[in-house]
Amino acid sequence: MKNKHIQIFIEYLRLLSGLLKKVEVHVGGDESILHERLSPDMFPLCVQVEIVASFALRSCCPIAGVEVRSYARAGKSFANLRAQLEDTVNYIASLDDKQSNLEVVIEDMAGPAPVSMQAEDFLLRFAYPNFYFHLGMVYAIARSQGVPLTKGDFDGLHQYPPGFSFERGDS
Repeated sequence: MKNKHIQIFIEYLRLLSGLLKKVEVHVGGDESILHERLSPDMFPLCVQVEIVASFALRSCCPIAGVEVRSYARAGKSFANLRAQLEDTVNYIASLDDKQSNLEVVIEDMAGPAPVSMQAEDFLLRFAYPNFYFHLGMVYAIARSQGVPLTKGDFDGLHQYPPGFSFERGDS
C-alpha cells in the first residue's frame, strides 16, 4: 500500500470490525447494545461506527479525486455495520491505485460549521482526530456495557492477559 492515509484507515476499520464481533459475541447477538450511548445527547454505538467509516471515505475520496461514497445501510444491525466497514475498506483500498493529491482543498462540515482545508491539514487536524474520537466512543460504549475489551482491541498493539489491571498493580 503506497498511500499511508489509506493504510491507516484500513488498519483501524479492520480493528473496529473485530471489536464489533467481540461485542456481538459478548451480548449473544442482542442488537439493543447498538443503540446504547454514553450520554443522552451523544450518538449511539451504531451511529458512532457509521461516522468512523464516513471519515475514512470523506478523507480518502477527495484525495483520490473521486466523489465521496457511503456504504451505510438503513438497518442498524451487527451484520449491516460489519458489511459497511468491509465495503468501506474494499473501496478505499481500491483508491490506492489512484493518484493521491494532498494539495487538494477538502470542504466538509464540523457539525454545523463549514471546514475547508488542504488535504494534509484536513487529515491531521480534522479527519484523524474525529475518526479516532468516534472509534473511541464505540470502545467506550461497549466497555460501559460490560464488554471485556482491552486497549489492544482498540489499537491492535497493546497485549494484556485476561483480567489485567494497572489499578491493581498487575505487571
